[in-house]
Amino acid sequence: MIATTCALLAATLLGEGTCGVYSPDGGKIALQCVVDGKSRVGVLDRATGRFAWVEKDAGNAAYPAWSPSGDAIVYSYGNETNSAWAAKGGDTGYHLRIWRRGEGVREITTGRFRDYMPSFSRDGRKIFFVSTRCASPDVFLATRSGVYSVNVDGSELSYLVPSHVNDEGAGQPVVSPDGKLLALAQIANFYLPWRIMCARLDKPEVVCAVSPKGQSAYAPRWTPDGKHIVYTGFSKGDPGWCVYVLNPRTGGVKRICEGRNPDVHPSGALLLYDDGRSLYERPFGADDLPGADEVVVDEESRLYDEPERLIWRSEKPDYPATIPMTDAFRFGADRTFFVRAKVRYTPAASPRFRHFLTGEYEGAKLGFELFIDHGRPKFGARDGDGAYMGAVSDMVLEAGHEYVLTGIRTSSALFIYVEGKSLQEMKFSATYPLDRPIQMEVGPTLSGKDEILLGEVGTGWPANVPHPITRTKFFAGEEAK
Repeated sequence: MIATTCALLAATLLGEGTCGVYSPDGGKIALQCVVDGKSRVGVLDRATGRFAWVEKDAGNAAYPAWSPSGDAIVYSYGNETNSAWAAKGGDTGYHLRIWRRGEGVREITTGRFRDYMPSFSRDGRKIFFVSTRCASPDVFLATRSGVYSVNVDGSELSYLVPSHVNDEGAGQPVVSPDGKLLALAQIANFYLPWRIMCARLDKPEVVCAVSPKGQSAYAPRWTPDGKHIVYTGFSKGDPGWCVYVLNPRTGGVKRICEGRNPDVHPSGALLLYDDGRSLYERPFGADDLPGADEVVVDEESRLYDEPERLIWRSEKPDYPATIPMTDAFRFGADRTFFVRAKVRYTPAASPRFRHFLTGEYEGAKLGFELFIDHGRPKFGARDGDGAYMGAVSDMVLEAGHEYVLTGIRTSSALFIYVEGKSLQEMKFSATYPLDRPIQMEVGPTLSGKDEILLGEVGTGWPANVPHPITRTKFFAGEEAK
């Protein structure tokens, strides 16, 4: 009776369901439906209106995706009772399952993780998915997720697009029609909205943001020609979640309707989306695309073009010490500057915070600070409202080792680097104007000698670290320099 009810609903305005995706021939739609409080995956035949369940077990099934040949569907499955038990040491969680015509259902992944939002590679041999495998093994504390791949038989698990710290997550990885790029959703921390990113499959750690700055964006899908991405977005002034079309190479976008979780028919002529409960289908064509001449200025480029210029440097500085700051330390709200220290790390039970360089400004006693908290490097500054924010390394320093720590602030982000490797980026909508410098403290909480081997402050992008790749360089095939 449940299946019949859902099938009848699906035959009307495509009916009840969410996260719908067209089969490769366009004749069927895989979707998820909530029945008796459980999410289940099924398939709707567009021509006949017939509906069939894929997953028959009692847990939750979600995020279906078709194989390129159309004979298989991969999805995420979890039994909440078993998943809760998994947090206490079991081997079940939210895993990937695959249904294949003539074979039925089998499980691909196992373990105490959340594996979800899968999609197939273009040759059908691999599956891309999001997982909390890079986070805490405790399911309920898994606030970090990255993009992985695995063969359809469960072998050769690979970590593709890394997530560097807790509170950084990924979602909905889907490969481009030419098999060269992954589009995915990513969130850097809980203070920022989701955004659409592109990653290279031949070098997946090279990732570039492509959706509009400040917009919430998730659930990307490529158009059949690979030129555009449809996704769910929300910008100020929108009536609710809307379907957007993006040209990732130019940054041009166009809002086309209210809705979410869009997909484009293989013919390129229809758009599928939902409203959080029911599926809808509408025509899709050239009028829905952003203009070919619409090019959004690559604002990120200017943040990295200014070369490094030192304004203060001291080798083996005496500390604790207070140094007056001149007008050279006026960084305003849009100036890129960096704070760098070479240190020899010595663990200590107390104090918890081990400061190296701290800049005080009128209105911001902690205008910037480069320090260690329980062995993890941090760089702190303030957002446009004056609220203190910090980028935190996921790396714990080892006793007796020397490290070069670099904190960078641009007009929209904080970065923390250790030995020239980016370990976290924290994005803002704006930064606080540090334009009334007072003084800089050098190591006020440190004790002993030879812990601070070098201290530097400068403007521009520091020469010893790579900057994030810009959209222009990403699509030109260049690496970050």
